[in-house]
Amino acid sequence: MATTLVIAGYYGFGNWGDEASLAVLIRYLRGSLPHARLVVLSNDPVRTAQLHGTEAINRWNLCKIRWALARASGFLLGPGSLLQDATSTRSLLYYLGLVRLAQHYKLPTYLIGQGIGPLRSRRSERWVAQALQQAQLVLVRDRASYQWAEAHDARVLLGEDLALLYDLPPIPSPLCSPLPRRGEGMGVRVRGGAGGESKGEGLGAGSKGKSLGISLRPGLSPHNIEALRRAVRTLSTDFELLFLPFQADQDRAVLRELALTIPVVEAHHPDDLLRTMHRLDIVLGMRLHSLVFALLCDVPFCAISYDPKIEGFLHHLEEVCEYPVPWWSASESLDESALVQRILELATKGAELRGCLRPARAILQATARHSLEEAIRVIARQLPSP
Repeated sequence: MATTLVIAGYYGFGNWGDEASLAVLIRYLRGSLPHARLVVLSNDPVRTAQLHGTEAINRWNLCKIRWALARASGFLLGPGSLLQDATSTRSLLYYLGLVRLAQHYKLPTYLIGQGIGPLRSRRSERWVAQALQQAQLVLVRDRASYQWAEAHDARVLLGEDLALLYDLPPIPSPLCSPLPRRGEGMGVRVRGGAGGESKGEGLGAGSKGKSLGISLRPGLSPHNIEALRRAVRTLSTDFELLFLPFQADQDRAVLRELALTIPVVEAHHPDDLLRTMHRLDIVLGMRLHSLVFALLCDVPFCAISYDPKIEGFLHHLEEVCEYPVPWWSASESLDESALVQRILELATKGAELRGCLRPARAILQATARHSLEEAIRVIARQLPSP
């Protein structure tokens, strides 16, 4: 029987950052285990199979999951912020339950590309510590997660976010491919506002020389929604605006709260966001992978942090390239004047900042590649022979 790996994570939900990370993991697994069967647990198995060229089963179908694990050679909890209870304890229990079920079938288990926390209860900490201790290997994407796992006696490797290793799609020349307008683009549909509604104040339709991509997610207070509305309205006089939904079913709701009609990139693949982002001048990002994608494209960015993983990534980047990325906490009151001023400053230093980001990206990618290759070697060495 062929070597079979079951991979679980937050897949099939249209979260393009997590799908990009999964694509990287699959590429590296196939490089070392070319004949292995890869089975992904997904919220949308048909779409996942099409997107990644793997087998896929419904992540909610316990009978199919048991059937797959009973015939598998190993189990991987794939990249993402899975080991946290800030979203919900139920989400954490789902993933820990899969790990426990895999171990029930005596499968070697590997936790790859993980960010650990926030963990808000002692009980959650205890559950995660037990899962890490029983895993054959844990590869984490940030130093705080590494320190936590090491303190709880896990076999742990320190890496980077796997999306840093995503292969950039072919990028058309800017001379023959301008920033997409509403309803057009390089395979990317750009719609007028959230869900195509015409309600709200229309912004970003003109050509203003520079472009600003905006990636927001739920979690902003009413005060900060209003501050962002005023800031974006001000910035629209200097920038062509584009909204970049990294998980459309969630992120479009924030744009509706802003009550501004900004063109929205309608992405169906991580490549769609990357092609668009490559032609931007500045990115204002709230999701982690909007910042990672901006770094991949050497686009200067600033951030609104809703989670310690954002701050950890920004501090790490500053250590590598001595470039202090401007950021604001979503839990504090935003100052729209300061936000506007910093974005305008970024725009005036574009070439200089891109020169800082390129070597930093190369350093992070080298670390990500080395650690992932080491993790894959461990997996290949430990899996039972077919």
